[in-house]
Amino acid sequence: MLKENDFSTELDSMAIILHAGNAKSSAYEALIEVKKNNDALFDEKYAEAKEEIKLAHKAHAELLRKLSSEERMKEVDLLLVHAEGHLSSTDIAVDMIGELGELYKWKETVSNG
Repeated sequence: MLKENDFSTELDSMAIILHAGNAKSSAYEALIEVKKNNDALFDEKYAEAKEEIKLAHKAHAELLRKLSSEERMKEVDLLLVHAEGHLSSTDIAVDMIGELGELYKWKETVSNG
């Protein structure tokens, strides 16, 4: 049972998962759009993905700050491990989709040039 000043990592972990999931969805939507030569929508969706991944990292940093301030860094739960795994894999996917988007845009300029 939690003491009055204690907190649970569940809500913070879910915030990480939520924002990382939003980032992944937006990134893959961006990839679909750039493949259809819709560069403007790619840019919009990719910007959304980058903003969401930033929010996920912010939630993660805040959780680590809370844990360290209460000297609870040795406490790790399965949901937090899942959230961190989700954040890491999504971060890589968002960056790779950004690079793929730039390649698709470049390909169109070469093909039409």
